[in-house]
Amino acid sequence: MIPNRMKVLALFSLLTVTSLGVMAQNNFSPYSQMGIGDVEDGFYNRTTGLGNTGIAYRNNRFLINNNPASFSGLANQYFTMETGIRGTFVDYAGSPVAPSSTQSADITFRRLAMGIKLTKNWGTSIGLVPFSTQNFEFNVPYYIQGSNSEVANHYYQGHGSVNKAYWANAYEFFHHLSIGVEAGYIFGQLNQKDILQNTLTGATETSTENDINLQNLYMTYGMQFYGKVGKHWGYSIGGTYSQRADLLASNIQVVRASDSSIVNYETLPDTYLTLPNAFGAGISITHNDKYTWLADYRYQDWNSVARKNSYPGQGYNIVSSERGSLGFEISQKKNFYNNKVELNYFQTGLYYGNSYLQINGKQITDMGVTMGVGINSLKSPLAYSVVFQYGIKGTTDNNLIRENYVNLTFVINYGSIWYTKGKKFD
Repeated sequence: MIPNRMKVLALFSLLTVTSLGVMAQNNFSPYSQMGIGDVEDGFYNRTTGLGNTGIAYRNNRFLINNNPASFSGLANQYFTMETGIRGTFVDYAGSPVAPSSTQSADITFRRLAMGIKLTKNWGTSIGLVPFSTQNFEFNVPYYIQGSNSEVANHYYQGHGSVNKAYWANAYEFFHHLSIGVEAGYIFGQLNQKDILQNTLTGATETSTENDINLQNLYMTYGMQFYGKVGKHWGYSIGGTYSQRADLLASNIQVVRASDSSIVNYETLPDTYLTLPNAFGAGISITHNDKYTWLADYRYQDWNSVARKNSYPGQGYNIVSSERGSLGFEISQKKNFYNNKVELNYFQTGLYYGNSYLQINGKQITDMGVTMGVGINSLKSPLAYSVVFQYGIKGTTDNNLIRENYVNLTFVINYGSIWYTKGKKFD
């Protein structure tokens, strides 16, 4: 048993190191040019098929990082590890879209986590998840200063990702209340370029590159209250709060001439990008331990930090964001040796949200549906799930871009009972 556990931990460490290089996405995202990019609203766990609805969700096998209070729900002395991978196809529409750039696709690692029930009431989890991504390219023609006829092209590029490494702990009180705390460390790099090109030849005249490194702690607190109503119904109510945080932004700027020689290399003064207070609430209702209905609402108070997050460009505003979602699950279980074991499950969900960006008077929306299935192997400690997601982000109104996207998410879970010195607790 011990050698197998060591192999699992060694594999986890290897995946952690290699995953850092593949979290950034390759799909273009035109709305990621602002701030820290597209803020991730997916969790890539068992709730993905529920439209990522899971603030009140509890499970004895799977790691539900939607709410740090959920980890006390793990089975006693149970160790589990999960990884998530997502494939994405995007179709772009709108007048700013070039005919040669209407589609893109990629496959990226999205999550790695493990958790264990340390005592009867205490569950803990560590993991690495994406926080935001940035990947854009666009052209903007400008009149050369002092001329009303000569035009130069500014070719803007940006790519990079911001990730979160976390350690979460949850403790159960009175068999009906769980309190959780997640200590997250936000880190990552964004690379942004402004390339000045000759409009006739396309040759580079000069370029300015900014490498921005972001980092700081980010705390999230959670609560779940749960119980039974009669013999057939169960309920759970959950809430989360993420505390406002200032991300330290270290910026190195490099200016190059047309021959790529460095004209200026400068470490700019440190600045800050501020993450707002964020709140979430959810409810879950279960019938006969088989059918589960869920609902979530999440809100990020970007209005309160808009002045601290200044971005270049006209027509852009930072506004508060919100997201609502619904989910439904059918779980198939069977009794083995007086224990109820889950064999498989089916999920569906829908969601609608407003992002923290308002462009040309339009707040960017994101809506979609999900459908997923999961299978828990009885012959091995593995469980698998696959989720299909279709969504629409943005609009073609007001000279904007609409993204029609399809995601296919795979989650693999490993779980087993771990003992300590041959002892176990009830």
